[in-house]
Amino acid sequence: MMDLEGRHVFFISDRDRFFYLFGDALIAKLGLPAERIVPVVFKSGMKPIRSPRLNDVAYVNYEDVGIESLSEAKSLTFMSLNEWNSPIAKRLIDARDEFLEKIYVFITDDEVDRWKINHAANGQLLEDSSLHISSDCISVLKRVRYFIAPRPYFHDKIRDVSNRRDIEFVDASIVFDVLPHEYSEMMRRVFCENFEYGVGNHRVLVGTKGYSWKDLFKFLKNPVFQKYAPNTDFFCFISPSRRLLVEVFGLYRKIVGRDFFNITYLAPMSPQMYNSMLASCTHLILQDRGGASTARLFAKWGRGRIAVRRNSPNHTFLEKCYGVNLYLFDHEKDIDVDFFNGSGFDPLVSAKNVCAEEQRSLSVLASLYS
Repeated sequence: MMDLEGRHVFFISDRDRFFYLFGDALIAKLGLPAERIVPVVFKSGMKPIRSPRLNDVAYVNYEDVGIESLSEAKSLTFMSLNEWNSPIAKRLIDARDEFLEKIYVFITDDEVDRWKINHAANGQLLEDSSLHISSDCISVLKRVRYFIAPRPYFHDKIRDVSNRRDIEFVDASIVFDVLPHEYSEMMRRVFCENFEYGVGNHRVLVGTKGYSWKDLFKFLKNPVFQKYAPNTDFFCFISPSRRLLVEVFGLYRKIVGRDFFNITYLAPMSPQMYNSMLASCTHLILQDRGGASTARLFAKWGRGRIAVRRNSPNHTFLEKCYGVNLYLFDHEKDIDVDFFNGSGFDPLVSAKNVCAEEQRSLSVLASLYS
């Protein structure tokens, strides 16, 4: 049995995608020795995902770790809280109250959104397998004390759904990129060090993942987008079955003598290819929710302007937590020429703010993972 005394344990599922990047950031940016990190892998009950593993870090199976050994660990971090990992957290808390002083839950917008939907519908959290909320999940949420998340954005939400006033925050936002630190920095130097915003054609990423063809139409029918069509390349994740509709719209414009939209349809790709595509863009139109990590990286690299709907979750999150200078719109038809010409906009200001928030968050995490 592995000696866990003084080590930081991270409970991750066999489908985890985030710990590799979080652990890499702790090692590369925080200077946490790799041997102090112990990922404990548990089975999700679904098909495992082949995720890269950190060098010099010993991964262990959950079945091989006992409560006595875990009690010696300095901290126990759960990546998210859901129906798969909450039985583990509940088992520890039920076994010994002292575990409440060591358990930390890394929070993202995904689970909080599911909790809010459930709470709004029922007035309290109830079991719902479709939202990955189990009785164990509810039990742990009512008892666990420490959450790792940016306090300004998440505090009130978690307090409301848990109906508690005694929760505490490790007030840190995301400190990792889409790629490990070494490769992310390499790509930043290649694409961004000599980048001059406002020079050359526009390259607009519409949404960071699957996007509705109906919503894409709303942008394409905007007169400003039509005006800039000859000098703009659009990138969008549109399902193959819906691309024909977009092409028909473009053909119609060509028949009536209008400029044709140059649209590149994106398919799922490796993180390396995704980063390269993102770094080549000059504008990002962000969906209302989700994709904030991608938008954060886009702003951190000083690539260009980000447009997002006013008062959407992403507007609140990026502005409140990172200080990103956003282009705000209420309706797609309202986007005007300022989005493209960048009047009064300097992407390096947002980049500086994001980097400052990252450093602040790292200093906070240093007090936990020391």
